[in-house]
Amino acid sequence: MAGITAAARAAIGAELVPEWEPPMPPPAKAGMPPTVQPGAAAVYLPACVNRIFGRDTEGLAAGDPLAPGSLPEALVAVSLRAGKPVWIPTDVAGSCCGTPWVSKGYRDGAAWMVNSTVEDLWRWSDGGRLPVVIDASSCTHGLLEAAERLNAPNAERLAAMTILDSVAWAADHLLPDLEVGERIGSAVIHPTCSGTHLGLNGELERLAAALADEVVVPDEATCCGFAGDRGFLHPELSASATAGEASQVAAANGDAHICANRTCEIGLTRATGESYESFVYLLERLTR
Repeated sequence: MAGITAAARAAIGAELVPEWEPPMPPPAKAGMPPTVQPGAAAVYLPACVNRIFGRDTEGLAAGDPLAPGSLPEALVAVSLRAGKPVWIPTDVAGSCCGTPWVSKGYRDGAAWMVNSTVEDLWRWSDGGRLPVVIDASSCTHGLLEAAERLNAPNAERLAAMTILDSVAWAADHLLPDLEVGERIGSAVIHPTCSGTHLGLNGELERLAAALADEVVVPDEATCCGFAGDRGFLHPELSASATAGEASQVAAANGDAHICANRTCEIGLTRATGESYESFVYLLERLTR
């Protein structure tokens, strides 16, 4: 998996992928921000999708040129600011929640991958002593739903660990210890399918309410239709799924457009012309 993510970054950076309209997002940075294990409040597992796709250049330039350029950098920075430093293990590159295999029907590959990842998480978390934070809701959901693909020891390990999506980590563990500076006027939210399954939409709205005077959740903000890689291979699916939401987003005229899953953000950016990105960037910027 480490080789796959590295190859995907290289292909995107070298523009060896087909032409997309709008263009493919830029590749993520190859390395992770420096963190240390001693004193860490949580283990941070950056999702593979966030190790492949970086932050949109347009969003960075228009929104906040001083912000960290990657999602891991932003989450590390804001966690440290709240007094809850996170640790990214040095051997994190080959880990994955198994969802890409599950979505393709590769049962054996999914079982092997998730068992390997749970064993790593058990080791990294010191036998479940530290919580594990994941920065993509679909990956958090995929890992928490993986019990049936685990062997008996790993099923017990997963049940004994605390797995937190970045939305829950930020809302419940970071926000109480952060001071919000100047608020923005309005934030438009796209609640993801995985966030709905995890019951995190209320927490995402609570985070947005701490950062913006007005929080907008379009009535037609349902599934974006991107579904992993389907939005790349069949963009018409995502375009159809987001048509109603796109018109409501245009009417809202928000100052920020936030989400918690990278591929959903890609789909919504394409559909609306607005720069959708993780709420973590806005949280980091307004509490800096």
